[in-house]
Amino acid sequence: MSEQTTYTEPTYGNWRRPRTAGIGKLGALETWAMIAALLVLLFVFRLAGPIPGFVAFLAMGTAMGVFTVRDRHGQSRIARMAARRAHRKAAGRRTNLYRSGPTGLIPGGTAQLPGLLARSRLHQFTDSFDREFALVFMPETNHATVVIECEPTGLALEDSQAIDSYVANWGGWLADLGKASDVVAASVTVETAPDFGVRLRQAVDTRRHPDAPPAVVEMMEEVKATFPQSAPLTRAFLAVTVTAWRAGAPRPRKAEDLGLDLGARLGRLTEHLEQCGAGDAHPLTAQALCEVVRSAYDPAVAQHIAAAHAQGITPPLSWDDVGPLAHNAGWEWYRHDSGLSKSWVMSVAPRGEVFSNVLEALLSPAGDVDRKRVTLLYRPVSAARAMDVAEKDVTAAKNRAASTGNPDFRAIDDYAKTVQTAKEVAAKDAGMLNFGIVITATIRNPQDALAAGYGIEDLAAESQLTVRPAYGAQDTAFAAGLPLGLVLPDYVMVPAKIREAI
Repeated sequence: MSEQTTYTEPTYGNWRRPRTAGIGKLGALETWAMIAALLVLLFVFRLAGPIPGFVAFLAMGTAMGVFTVRDRHGQSRIARMAARRAHRKAAGRRTNLYRSGPTGLIPGGTAQLPGLLARSRLHQFTDSFDREFALVFMPETNHATVVIECEPTGLALEDSQAIDSYVANWGGWLADLGKASDVVAASVTVETAPDFGVRLRQAVDTRRHPDAPPAVVEMMEEVKATFPQSAPLTRAFLAVTVTAWRAGAPRPRKAEDLGLDLGARLGRLTEHLEQCGAGDAHPLTAQALCEVVRSAYDPAVAQHIAAAHAQGITPPLSWDDVGPLAHNAGWEWYRHDSGLSKSWVMSVAPRGEVFSNVLEALLSPAGDVDRKRVTLLYRPVSAARAMDVAEKDVTAAKNRAASTGNPDFRAIDDYAKTVQTAKEVAAKDAGMLNFGIVITATIRNPQDALAAGYGIEDLAAESQLTVRPAYGAQDTAFAAGLPLGLVLPDYVMVPAKIREAI
């Protein structure tokens, strides 16, 4: 007799926030600051007496509380105060406002992209499969990004084993990014937007038989009129960002050299993506990328672009014309041309273990917003550093668990996860990734703002994500959510080592 096997759906997890060794929940820099404060207090008590010492104790205790006490999003009070002050300063100087086009201050009257994307340049090359692809080059960071559009068919008709295979292949694809020394980041953007029905109307009109029965014609006309009201369009993009620097090279590579290099590697990237359930994966051309960015900054243009393509006309767009004509970066919302957007960032990943469909609710179309983008940001750790990073994490977690006489469950669990990660890196040659999520909701009517905000937060909670609005940085979060390969840590003034120590 054959033994019947029972399928068990796998779970996924073991993610955690990187932290340096310190006392309890404090980081290394905070721990040293506390030790220094205690030494100063001892000198004050000894040299000035108890009353000045008590005053110094209150002052230092308040200062330590402002720096170390954090909310559920991991933000300290000083960080929130600094963000609020920076936004007020920008609003006072009116640098949160942007005007371009014929009435703006941009030379040539172009609609240049604002903010971090202002100096970006767009190039187009041909890969080894003779496919044209766009390359976005960022001079400030010497980064180049290629964008791949995927056409996943969904999981409705897939069995559980096929889904598990897709997830495993996707994990392998991400792990391979860490084996390429010049890959610094990758992102996956899933965008849901209204389908204006242009393609459907074109398909119906071109296939209509002149002798079709009146009842059939009436039915198809009704389909043409009602389909756009309930059928959103979902598109998926994947951006891979590489650095122009190579180890041992005297100078960074130029955009032309990067285009030739990525053109030779792009075929392999898209071929492996098809094994991850991505469907037909093909690179975006410069024209297609311009249309994506222009529609994001001015949602009203999307319908006209679709109508032009339906008539066989390619809209004349260049990289200098895809930005907004006007924007206003507010504290909580971002106004840009015909759209009003709000962005959230993930502050806490799902706790515990989850199934492969944990983000299904968040990625699905939302009825409360006109356009929604969910972007997963990945920064791979190079294969040469992965084991060192894992060992440092184990040491830091062990020190935190041993810093108190009775460690709590969270410290013990964090130590167990770091040990498990180190074992996987050593035994399976698994990759390590830093990841984050940016969610952007765009509406046309400002009266829908409250409902849209509640709707996105409910979807994030259903996906077991803890998110917070990108207060004071809505324009930056909006740009990071686009499939353009922005690596935000490279634009932060505070060095990475200090941020990790905090």
